[in-house]
This record gives sequence, C-alpha cells and structure tokens, in this order.
Amino acid sequence: MKTVILIPAYKPEESFVDFSRRLTERGHCVVAVDDGGGEAFADIFKRVGELGVKVVKHDVNRGKGRALKTGIQYITENMPDTELVVTADCDGQHRIEDIEKVIKTAEETPGVFVIGGRFRDKKVKVPFKSRLGNGFTRFLFMVATGSKIYDTQTGLRGLPAHLFPELLKVKGERYEYEMNMLLMLHIWEQDFVEIPIETVYVNNNAGTHYNPFKDSIRILHEILKFMAASMASFVIDYVAFILLSDLVFNKGGVNLATLLGLESGWFAQILATFSLAYICARIISGTFNYLLNRKIVFKKGSGSSAGKYLLLAVIIMITGALATGGLIRLGWNEYLVKILIDGGLYVFNYFMQREWVFKKSSKEKKNL
Repeated sequence: MKTVILIPAYKPEESFVDFSRRLTERGHCVVAVDDGGGEAFADIFKRVGELGVKVVKHDVNRGKGRALKTGIQYITENMPDTELVVTADCDGQHRIEDIEKVIKTAEETPGVFVIGGRFRDKKVKVPFKSRLGNGFTRFLFMVATGSKIYDTQTGLRGLPAHLFPELLKVKGERYEYEMNMLLMLHIWEQDFVEIPIETVYVNNNAGTHYNPFKDSIRILHEILKFMAASMASFVIDYVAFILLSDLVFNKGGVNLATLLGLESGWFAQILATFSLAYICARIISGTFNYLLNRKIVFKKGSGSSAGKYLLLAVIIMITGALATGGLIRLGWNEYLVKILIDGGLYVFNYFMQREWVFKKSSKEKKNL
C-alpha cells in the first residue's frame, strides 16, 4: 500500500528533526506542513527537508485543521497513487511503531478509517487537560453519533484514499477539524476501527498548543449545533402551544372529540386527548425541525427522508398527545406535562432521525 505520513507542525521542537530522521531511515514517505511558525523555526524545517521530507509552508499560522487539509491537497495533486495517508503529531506523542501499526491495520482492512487510541494504559499518568477534554467529548460524541471511540482527540489516524475529496470539504480550521472528521464518519457511514497505541507525553505534554476551553468549544460545535436545533424546535413548539391554547383554542378546550361533536364512548375519550393546540404546535415545530436538521445538522437525506420524517412526526405526535392529554385529564398541569413528555420524546426523535430518517440510502453510499 502506497502510504504517505502527514505531519502538521507549528513551532516544532528539536525532537521533530530526530523524529523525521527515524521515519525516513525506515523508508517512509513524509510530508510536513509548516503552519506559519515563523523564522525562528525555519532552520528546523530546513534540516527536516534535507532528510527527504517534503515541506509545505503556510506563511502565517492557519491552524491544525487547515494544515491537514493543505497536506491532503498537496498529496492528492502531487502523489496521486497514494492509497493511505497517516496523520501524526510532531511533538513526539506518536511512536514510529504505532504509526506502522496503523499502516499494517489499514493494509489488512482496506478502505477502513483507522484510529490510534490512547489512554488505555492505567500506568501512564495522563495530563489533566488531555483527560478532561477527551472524557467530555467522548461522552457527547457517543450521544451524538451512537459510535464509541475511546480517544476522540488522537492525531494518529489512517485516512483511506477514497475519503480524500470528502476530507477536504470537512469544516474546521483548527483542532475542531479532527472532531468534525470523526462526526462525518457517521454521516458518510464509513467503517472505522480503533486500535490501541502507547500513550506518550513529552514533558507532561507541555509542547501542545491545544487550549482546553477554546478548542473544546470548537470541537463540540457540531454536537452543540444539533442540541441548539433541538432546543430551538422545542421552544417554538412550547411557545406555539401556549399561544394557541390560550388565545385560539380557549385554554386548550378544543380537541378532536369536540371538533367532531363526539361526547361519549371510548373513541370520544381517546380523541379528547388530542388537543388542537398540541397538534398545530407540533406541525409548526416539526416543519421547522425537519428543515433545520436536513439543511444544517445532518446535511443529508434522500427524497424519502421527508416521508420518513412525516411518519416519525405522526408517531411522536400521537404518543405525545395521548400521554399529555391523559395526564392533563388526571389533573396534571398542562404546561408542566408538555415539558416532561416532550423532553423524552425529543431524545427519541433525535436518535430516530440520526439512525433512520437521515441515514444514507444504498445509492448514496455507492456515490461516496
């Protein structure tokens, strides 16, 4: 397998030269991106280049995400026969043996995205900001995608060639690019495998440029985006329900039973739980939620997604109306009941949209 090792480097330390030497001595093809560290680091990149490493330069610092995309773009244009790009950090965190382990895994499972995961060795003391950042994003990543990746912030990854065009489109210029890349694996329905690698921290990870607060916010942007979309839909639904209930439908007294003139019988009792205020509010918020999720959050969906969403919306509306109406008839406060019932339904709604409504069709997978 023709493999290129891609190393984004911003203000690298002297150890980067030794790291590059050992890689080239073992016959690896290496591309390094100088991410605008300035003249103070020009000599390091000069010596790296003399070792046979191809150095691509940014005039100013543009961030790790942009450096990775610059490297992928360069490899695509100048090394078109490349089948695999292995990304690695320049600060000594990734052993050459682990880089070669990623390559071997990619050769054994062609087309699979390979992730080198750290933090499994309990004997290694993980720096606080690394432990905090990865633990938090690991949990939210699993909630957002349903996929379990132990080390969501690792820079050691094996990228198969068929993903190069898609990777260049992924948003993010800094550390959030690596998280967005993992989030897109779910959207692309790309197979991946996570293999354990040795956890190495040089000088307690003092050389990292990762900011636990700022970069965590950037990393969580895509996850928070869905949460914001869901919250916006919930607020619209709740406000519409209150306004319609109080101003249009006389405190929610108008329901399907009264609308059809049914006063008694089991069927009338069921229809009485369907408040017109609830139904109209759900139609308004559901339309908003679908458009928002299709265009911004999931960014996908075949022609059948609208039909699937409609069916899901009807199921949720019936479930919510029955539960809400039933509890209100038992004497519960209607506004409190709506928050409790719809809170649970929104969680269910998200997972169903992710795993069914906006899931790629077989035709879409083939076109990737």
